[in-house]
Amino acid sequence: MSEQRQINDQDPSVVLAAKKMELESGWLGKFFGNRANAPSNVSGLVLIVLLLSGIVMIVLPHEDPNTLSVTPKEYWEIIVPLVTLILGYMFGKRSNGD
Repeated sequence: MSEQRQINDQDPSVVLAAKKMELESGWLGKFFGNRANAPSNVSGLVLIVLLLSGIVMIVLPHEDPNTLSVTPKEYWEIIVPLVTLILGYMFGKRSNGD
């Protein structure tokens, strides 16, 4: 198996294909993926950030709830539509054949 890997690493067509993918994706592409996957990856990242921030709002103790500009309930009322929008985009996009 390692012999096959060495042969593929030195194969010029494999090296050129890897270099082409690297040039097409750029430095943001290394984080978010190629052009076809980037929208889903960005949506997934935003979804994770929203959910984690909502959980933090619930879990962290607040000394005086009256000093908060947004209560955890109000925050969830804001992010739930965004979460459902993102989920609809992610799963709706897949069902259209993309």
